[in-house]
Amino acid sequence: MSEIETRLFRYFVALAEEQHFGRAAFNLAISPPTLTNQIQKLEARLGAKLVVRRGNTHVELTEAGNRFLERARNVLREVSEAEAVARQAARGEIGRLEVGFMTVASLTGLVDRLIGTFQQHYAGIEVVLRQLTTMEQINAILARTLDFGFVRASNQYPIGIQGFVVSRQPTVLALPSGHPLTKQNRIKPSALKEESFIDPSPDLNVAFWNQTYKVGMLGGFTPKIVRRAKDLISVLACVSAGQGVAVVSEAFKRVDMPNVVYREFETETPPQASIAFICRHREPSPAGQALLRFMRQHALPD
Repeated sequence: MSEIETRLFRYFVALAEEQHFGRAAFNLAISPPTLTNQIQKLEARLGAKLVVRRGNTHVELTEAGNRFLERARNVLREVSEAEAVARQAARGEIGRLEVGFMTVASLTGLVDRLIGTFQQHYAGIEVVLRQLTTMEQINAILARTLDFGFVRASNQYPIGIQGFVVSRQPTVLALPSGHPLTKQNRIKPSALKEESFIDPSPDLNVAFWNQTYKVGMLGGFTPKIVRRAKDLISVLACVSAGQGVAVVSEAFKRVDMPNVVYREFETETPPQASIAFICRHREPSPAGQALLRFMRQHALPD
């Protein structure tokens, strides 16, 4: 609808409510002749008589005018609502965002805590959560089918991706319940030299810190990786089956996996499992900018 058509609706509603050309024109900040001309233009466009004069300035609505009045008010209300929605969207107060997350991010309560708090402040922004692996999230963000993601932190991201750490947790050792090392409350990294490790599949093209090799460096050995699983839940399943031990985030203690026990590392600086919040380098939508500002307030120092 063009600007002039919207104005015609507004002029007619003002006249219908006042039923007086002079008062309606005053409220609209135009002259009575201009208002008369605009109403005649509207009637000509509709091909219907909307008002009849009673004296020089008073008017009454015709049957067509009464029926048109309700529709005109609806049009003006919808235009007003559309303008309000556009302004809210431009300010980042409403919108829809898709955010990916890994299993570990969910287990730590990180996603519930941060996204839940964000939506308390931005109730008009719908956040759709999708559980995806790190590389699935990165690929989806680059393909513009995902806005943000919670992934394993990296010291280097692909071109077009930026991220910052929002959570760190110490790692622990997952062992089969019958393993001799379960008799110890804390495990020295050097005691794992002869152990077989289960590790998740490497994330190609992204230099993620490998927690298993960090433990090996602390113990002065190169870990023997005997199996790689598609994700950390599958890693724990392999540990449960007695196929080896694994280095996992402390959050995985919450996973009810039979035949798996956890032990802390006996070291002053146990390896940390970090989670980063990532997005595209390009400027996000106003709603995305709101979430990005909120998440930067929770970024951890390097």
